[in-house]
Amino acid sequence: MKRNIKIGTCVLLIAFLLLSTAIVPAMGSNADKQLTNENEIMYTKAELQEMYTKYGITDNDIKFANRELPNFLEGTILYGDQKVLVTEDGKPLDGMEKGVDYDILMTEAEMFKIIEEAENEYIQKYGVDPSNPKIDNINGQAIPVEEVKRLVESNTIDSSDLIIGSVEEDIVSILSLSRNPKAVNDVVYVHVYPAFDSSHVPTQNFASATNDATERFEDFGITVYTSYHYNTWDASDIGTDSSDALHDLDDDWLSVRDNTNDVLLGWADYLSNNGRAYLNGPVAVCACTAPGVDWPHDSIVQHEISHNFGASDHYTVDCIMDYIDAYEGINVWCNDCENDVDYGIFH
Repeated sequence: MKRNIKIGTCVLLIAFLLLSTAIVPAMGSNADKQLTNENEIMYTKAELQEMYTKYGITDNDIKFANRELPNFLEGTILYGDQKVLVTEDGKPLDGMEKGVDYDILMTEAEMFKIIEEAENEYIQKYGVDPSNPKIDNINGQAIPVEEVKRLVESNTIDSSDLIIGSVEEDIVSILSLSRNPKAVNDVVYVHVYPAFDSSHVPTQNFASATNDATERFEDFGITVYTSYHYNTWDASDIGTDSSDALHDLDDDWLSVRDNTNDVLLGWADYLSNNGRAYLNGPVAVCACTAPGVDWPHDSIVQHEISHNFGASDHYTVDCIMDYIDAYEGINVWCNDCENDVDYGIFH
């Protein structure tokens, strides 16, 4: 089932029959003291207003963060009730049938043109860039992204207070196709499923960052093809738990996977973590926003797909698998994680 382009995902673990999950760095702060709990982040209305003035935050920036503005893709074919399949060359994936698996077929270039035009119109109308939101909602407070960045870089936020998810079972023994994703003929396919139900549809632009992240896996000597499946994944039967989202995507669309080199990547607007993935498994989910400090979208994708290929969370210098490094946009692997990903891709 193939043909396409490049792409890629933030925190979870699975080993054959057991799946454990880890959460994206839920960091938080108050003024300039060290904190270990994001719930301690608290600003007065006066302090928030002062920051809004300092960083040029508008009412629409806050409304956008609170999902009080229309979705920037409303009125486009990517936001509706018709299934849209996007591939690099505009050709359908093997085994996919029009009217069943998709209604509309387009190239990646056509998708990006639609997104770019929609963004430009949105910026002109609301003054908000869906690719670069200015607000990060933490502990129920709309805090400027630049202020959060300042707190992280000044070590005001303690990144060591991380929550680890519970161990889960992953039923894989009855499957004829290996759950472990690996390249076939030096090719990997990433199938991107943005949720389309009203509770989970992404409000931010994730597509460009997704492609940027998956292209980095080509440094391992493979070709990564990406397909986008719009208006296809209905996540309305779950809430905001990232583990539930992971299992829902797995249950709903694992049938798309007809070879070991297929990886499924979901995108939702808000989940309990910025990302979650199976370690040595074929599925991951990403979220535009989460309760704690939000990562860059490309960091989420790269981090999560690295989990799929066997890399675990790793606390070291300059590595995408390190929480702080991922937040800061460092997009390389340390030697250990690079070896883990390389082994996972080819074995």
